[in-house]
Amino acid sequence: MVCIAIPASFVSSVIKDAAKKKVEAAIVISAGFKETGEKGAKIEKELAETCKKAGIRLLGPNVLGMICSKSQLNASFAASTTIEGDIAFLSQSGAFCTAMLDMSLEKKLGFSHFVSLGNKADIHELDLIDYWQKDDAVKVIGAYLEEISQGQELLQLVRESDKKKPLIVFKPGQSEEAKKAISSHTGSMAGSTQAFKTAIYQNGIIEATEINQMFYLMMGFSWATPPKGNRVAVVTNAGGPGIITTDELIAQGMQMAEISKETKKEIKKYLPPTASLDNPIDVIGDALAERYRVPIDILTKDKNVDAIVVVLTPQLITQIEETAKLIVSSAKLTDKPIFPVFLGGKYILNGLQRLYEKKIPSFRYISDAVGVLSTMYKYSKIQESLASAENRNSAVVLKHTSKGKYSKQMDKELEKGKETPSEELVENIAREVGLDLPDQLISRDLNEVLEFAEDKYPVVVKATTEAIAHKTDVDALFLNIKNPNDLEKIFHRLTKTIKRESKILKPEVLVQEQVSYREELIIGASRDGASDVYIHGTPGFGHLILFGKGGIYTEVYKDIESVLVPASKAQMKEALLKTKVSQILQGVRGRKKLSLDKVIKTIQAIQKMVVLYPQIKSLDLNPVVVTEKRAIALDIKIFIEN
Repeated sequence: MVCIAIPASFVSSVIKDAAKKKVEAAIVISAGFKETGEKGAKIEKELAETCKKAGIRLLGPNVLGMICSKSQLNASFAASTTIEGDIAFLSQSGAFCTAMLDMSLEKKLGFSHFVSLGNKADIHELDLIDYWQKDDAVKVIGAYLEEISQGQELLQLVRESDKKKPLIVFKPGQSEEAKKAISSHTGSMAGSTQAFKTAIYQNGIIEATEINQMFYLMMGFSWATPPKGNRVAVVTNAGGPGIITTDELIAQGMQMAEISKETKKEIKKYLPPTASLDNPIDVIGDALAERYRVPIDILTKDKNVDAIVVVLTPQLITQIEETAKLIVSSAKLTDKPIFPVFLGGKYILNGLQRLYEKKIPSFRYISDAVGVLSTMYKYSKIQESLASAENRNSAVVLKHTSKGKYSKQMDKELEKGKETPSEELVENIAREVGLDLPDQLISRDLNEVLEFAEDKYPVVVKATTEAIAHKTDVDALFLNIKNPNDLEKIFHRLTKTIKRESKILKPEVLVQEQVSYREELIIGASRDGASDVYIHGTPGFGHLILFGKGGIYTEVYKDIESVLVPASKAQMKEALLKTKVSQILQGVRGRKKLSLDKVIKTIQAIQKMVVLYPQIKSLDLNPVVVTEKRAIALDIKIFIEN
C-alpha cells in the first residue's frame, strides 16, 4: 500500500511509480480534486483511470485516511489512534471521523476499522460494508454518508448477507427544499428522504439522526446484547428521575416490567421500609452501593424482566464509584442488558469512567439510555421478522420478473416526449397486473358514450389523465349522472373544458359505472432514481409505494404510510395498519369490516406494475374505493420518465 499526501497535480505520477512496484492499494489524503470544482474533477477522473489500469484500489482522494487497530496501522492524519474493538466505522466526512474518534477515546469505545471515504473515486461504502459483514472481527458497522451511491444494491447486500450485523447509518442533508415538484399527489409527498427512511426500516438498517445518538448506538450494540423482550425494570435512588424514566420508556415503545411477588418479597428483605417495591424500584436517596446491588441481582433472575435501567443521582452520601463497580459485577452474571444512567456533572464522571473501562453501556441522560435500549429491542424484532420465509423471498419480485406486455408501447410514448401514457395503455397495464377497475369506456363519440351508459345509470364522466391530471381543480369530473339528457349536456360541457385546458382538439372522455362505497384510499408510487434503478450498479432506492386516506383532501389528512419495492405482503400489511384509515377498514363503532385483503392485493398489483414498467416515475390511484368485497381503482394517473 502507498499513502499519498502531496499536492493533487502530482498524485497521478506517484501512482504510476507505485504501479511499477506492484502496489495493490493507495490512500490519497491529498485534497484539491472534485470538491474544488471542474478542474479538480478532471484531475480526479484521470487519477481513478490511472489506478484502474494499474490494478490499484483507491481510497479517496480527499480523505483523513484509515486506521486498522488489529494491524496496528494508522495511515491517517488524525491526532490520535483508535482503541482496538469490534466496531467498523466509515465516514464521508473527515471532520466527523475526528469528532467520533475523540469521543471514543474518552469513553474507551474500540474500533476494528476506522475509514474516511472522501470523494469515493473508487472504494465506496458498499465495498467496505460487504467486506466487514464477512469479517469475524467486526460486530457492528457504523456509517456517516452524505449520499448513498447505489441504494438498491445496499439493500440487497444487507438482505442477502449470511451474517446479520447491526448497520447504523447517519445520513444528513435530508431536506426536500431542492426537490423538483411533479404532477402527482404521491410524488409531492414522497421524496428521496422518505424513500431512504422506508428503505432502511424495511431492511433492518438502523438510522441515527445526530452524532451522540450514533455514538451511543454503536456503544450499545458493541458492549451489550439486545434484550429478548421490551419489559424493563428501573432501579433509582430518586423518585423524580424514576418517573421520567418511566415516561421515556413508554414513549419509546417499551413496557414497565410487572415485578413478580416472589421478587418483591426477596427485595423487601434488604431495603428500608420507606423504599418503593413497585417498578420503578426506589432505593431512596441515602442508598449506598450495596443497596443498589441487591435489587439488581434479584431482578436479573425475574422471568418478567428483560432489561434493567439503573438511575443514580449524586446525593451527599452516594457511593458513585462503588456503585459503578457493583453494576459491573452484576452485569457479568447475566445476559440481560443493564444500562446505568448517572445523572449530574462533575461528581459522576469517575463512576462513568469505571463503567466505560469495563465495557458497560453507560449514559448521562435518561433519553439516551432508553433510546439505545429501545432501538436494540426493535432491531432484534425486525431481524426476526426479516428471517421469515415470506420476507426472505420478497426480493424475488426483482430477480425473476420479465418486462411487461406493453413495454414497447411505453417506450414509444417516452420517445414521443409524453409525460403521461394514453388512457388506453394505462387501462391495459392496470388489467395486466390485476387491478380491480370499474366497467368503463374511453371515447370521443357521444353515441358510444350514450350506448355504454344505457343500462348503467348513474354513471361518472371525466377527462382522461392524459388530458387533465387533477380533474376536480378545473371542473372535469361529474358524478351521479342519471339519464341520457344530463349525460349529453355534460359530455359537451366536458369536451369544451378539455379543449380549453389541454389544447386537444378532439378530446376523449372517460365514462364509468358509478360505484357505491364506504371509504376512499390513495395508493401510489414514486421512483427514487432513474428507470434503470433495478439494474446492478445504478443509483437510487427504486419505487416507494404509499397508501392511506384518499380523496381530494389527501394532502390535508397526510394519513400516509409506505413500503419500498420489493416488499412482502406482511410488510405491506404492517405499514397499512399504521394508518388511521385502516381502523375504519377493520370496522369501528359497530360498522361492518371493509376488504383489507383486497386493499393489500391492490398494493401488490402496484408493486408488480412498477417492476414490470420501471419507466413509471410516479403514479396515483386516487381514489381507490373500498367496499366489503372490493377495492376498486376509480382514477389512475401515471407519469413516465427515463
